[in-house]
Amino acid sequence: PLYSIIAYVVALKAVDFLVDGLDRSKCAMIVTAKPDDICAALSETFECGMTRVEAVGGYSGLPKTIVYFVVNRFQVIKMKELIHEIDPTAFIAINDIADVFSSNITVEKLDTLERETP
Repeated sequence: PLYSIIAYVVALKAVDFLVDGLDRSKCAMIVTAKPDDICAALSETFECGMTRVEAVGGYSGLPKTIVYFVVNRFQVIKMKELIHEIDPTAFIAINDIADVFSSNITVEKLDTLERETP
């Protein structure tokens, strides 16, 4: 009975690997009072963008910012260490995401698109 359970778990993981692939992405929602410093550090370290959402603390009522950031599973530990060096009180929620679709628009491309749009 124990061997059948082990075989089932191994087969399940193998199917997940075939369907999802090795490079599974994760999203981090970072609630912080120091969004400028965190965004600058994440952008410099991982060379990608993030989204900021203004929020209010449910318990404290203080203004906060939620930083939405996508990383691969190998970058999660470095991201957490980096964030907690800057803001030890930051709250980080990390979730698996199945697919990431991005147009990889840079600031230069965005400026060009805005000028071309009538």
